[in-house]
This record gives sequence, C-alpha cells and structure tokens, in this order.
Amino acid sequence: MTDTSKTGSPIPTALMLYDGVCGLCNGVVRGVMKRDRHDRIRFAPQQSALAEAVLARHGVDREAMLDGNSVYLALDYDTPQERLLRQSDVPMNLLLLLGGFEGFLGRMLRLVPKRLRDWGYAVFARNRYRFSPRYESCPVPTAAERAKFLA
Repeated sequence: MTDTSKTGSPIPTALMLYDGVCGLCNGVVRGVMKRDRHDRIRFAPQQSALAEAVLARHGVDREAMLDGNSVYLALDYDTPQERLLRQSDVPMNLLLLLGGFEGFLGRMLRLVPKRLRDWGYAVFARNRYRFSPRYESCPVPTAAERAKFLA
C-alpha cells in the first residue's frame, strides 16, 4: 500500500503491528497518530488476521510473536520492497518516519549499538503490563482514527 503525494510519486507507508490489548502499546499508537504529520503510518493489532498474514509472509509464526513480546513494523508495506522490523528497530524507525524532533531522537537512538538497544527493549517489553493496564479486548478506535487502522 502506497499513498500518492501531490507530485504523483508514491509515498511509502509503514504498518505497525502492536499488541492490541496492551494499554502502553495503545498509548504509543495514539501518540504516533498525533505526530504523523506526513500520514505515512498505519496500524493493525497483532491479534488481527492482517497481522498474522504479514508476519507469516516474513516467516514469523504466531507463537514466536507472542513469545517475543515485540511490536513489528512493516516498512514499504504491501510492496515488493516490504521488510519487517522488530524489537528496538521499531521505535527507532517510527521516530525517523515522524521526522522533526522525533526524527532527531531516532537518529540519536541509531547511535546506540543494536545489541544494547534490543536488550533494553526486551526488558521493557517483558514488563510492559506493570506500566499500564491490559485490556480484555482491543480498544475500538474513534471515527477519526479508523482511517489509520487496516484491521
């Protein structure tokens, strides 16, 4: 899926696959939506059939997804160039996509060695339910937010 800019050239989009029952993850999604000035990021809960299909396309099975406690980001979603990111590469690339001050933070995060970033991400992800509530089901987006959700 690519959108078209005013010049007619395609604008690559990213699809964030997040834990739909995690309060922290839902908060991050709302924050990214507010800051997505270029309208490049779409969302789907990991509990959806769309997420399962995208992950399967990249060889990630459902059990590995659940065990990994990771959010995923499909860059150039639904194009032949699609690639799937996980762990600390996701927040870093989301920040880069947002640009502005967030993009600056993403560039700074890129300077941290990947092993160290991934370790910090894993510790945080394992404990995310301590920081926020867990929902019984995925929250329903508002009417204004629905266009950003693909599942």
